[in-house]
Amino acid sequence: MNVRVARAVWALGRGVRCRSSASSFLLPPSGAVDVEELLRDATAAEEGPREASVRRLPGQCSVLLFPGQGSQVVGMGRGLLRYPRVRELYAAAHRVLGYDLLELSLHGPQEALDRTVHCQPAVFVASLAAVEKLHHLQPAVIENCVAAAGFSVGEFAALVFAGAMEFCEGSAVSPEEFLQ
Repeated sequence: MNVRVARAVWALGRGVRCRSSASSFLLPPSGAVDVEELLRDATAAEEGPREASVRRLPGQCSVLLFPGQGSQVVGMGRGLLRYPRVRELYAAAHRVLGYDLLELSLHGPQEALDRTVHCQPAVFVASLAAVEKLHHLQPAVIENCVAAAGFSVGEFAALVFAGAMEFCEGSAVSPEEFLQ
């Protein structure tokens, strides 16, 4: 970070308006912390001695993208039930939600499944159930996953897959509640 940028960042943090010329920036106080040095030290401390990283080819990496609300359909999840842990996911969702999400997903009615309160957990659980199938059939895809993302409620499945959020948190919270 050059001195001009450091001064601008410091000034903005103080609520000071900056003009276009560098000479109008206030100088940081004499005891100000050098942010660049702190970041460099923190990175070095976390990583330790840096080894040469081997860059993986695109064919050796995978990215999981989880769908959002609107992708629900009666019968979803039926083909996933034979894979390990899928029934456990639906049983856990039943405990958290207080109703049988698997029954609703398999048999509907579609109008009930389309309601936000039902479709979001249904898409969330079906997404994680699909990951279980993928893990069973092609474990290398999961092992080589470098990123996960999701659209709308799919963001919660991505967060659970990445280990940033617990399953029970994702199955019980709507996006509106999560963001508050």
